[in-house]
Amino acid sequence: MSMTWKDVNVFQWQQIVNLFTKEKDLTELDLAVKSVAIVKNMTEHQIDSMPIGELNPLLKSIAFIHEEIKPQPVKYIQVGKKRYKCIYDIRKMPAARYIESKYFSQDVNGNLHRIGACMVMPMKKTLLGWKVDKYDASKHEEYAQDLLEAPITAVLGSVVFFCLVYRNWIKASKDYLVSEMMSKSLTKYQAEVLYQTLCETLDGFIRPHWWLSSKESRWSRCTKFLLYNSLMTSLISKRKTNTKQSS
Repeated sequence: MSMTWKDVNVFQWQQIVNLFTKEKDLTELDLAVKSVAIVKNMTEHQIDSMPIGELNPLLKSIAFIHEEIKPQPVKYIQVGKKRYKCIYDIRKMPAARYIESKYFSQDVNGNLHRIGACMVMPMKKTLLGWKVDKYDASKHEEYAQDLLEAPITAVLGSVVFFCLVYRNWIKASKDYLVSEMMSKSLTKYQAEVLYQTLCETLDGFIRPHWWLSSKESRWSRCTKFLLYNSLMTSLISKRKTNTKQSS
């Protein structure tokens, strides 16, 4: 069955990005096998042991990898039996979460789930339906771990939407934000320093490389090679032989 980016979770996305941007000296065959392993939650050994007739459909089903991802902001993010509400109103979010996100923004892709956890509210199911629960700062990492299992299109789309829409709002609301922080016992100087930190934090959210267009030609060559080239059989056989020798 063919897949799309909507079928990929945040953790799988992070692995795919690392595979295409950080891994060195990978053959075209290794790249394809590792991609299938990530998306299908399989081991490379399982893939190496598959008959070619079963491998081809797998490769075709993940052809979407070389297509641009189209993230979409959502109101709620469902992860298993848990649900989180995305908060896009900056006035409903403590300034401390922005400071927290400044560190995470140093590696947007690697920390996407942690950045997402800064802009959501946990929800609880009641007899009357889902209700927003209290945000527990001590559970930030727990929220982030949950988001690792969420669809990448939803998490990425929501994070980017929040940053792009409200960056200008923050810069245009200096007096309001400084006043709010001073009401929390900060001095004017401290409040203005914190305000500047908020501006720098959102400025750090430059558009991440969330698609693999720079690797599209490589992936396309790999797919065509594996699916249509008559040398595929000998290459896979060779990989299996090397795997057995190394084990």
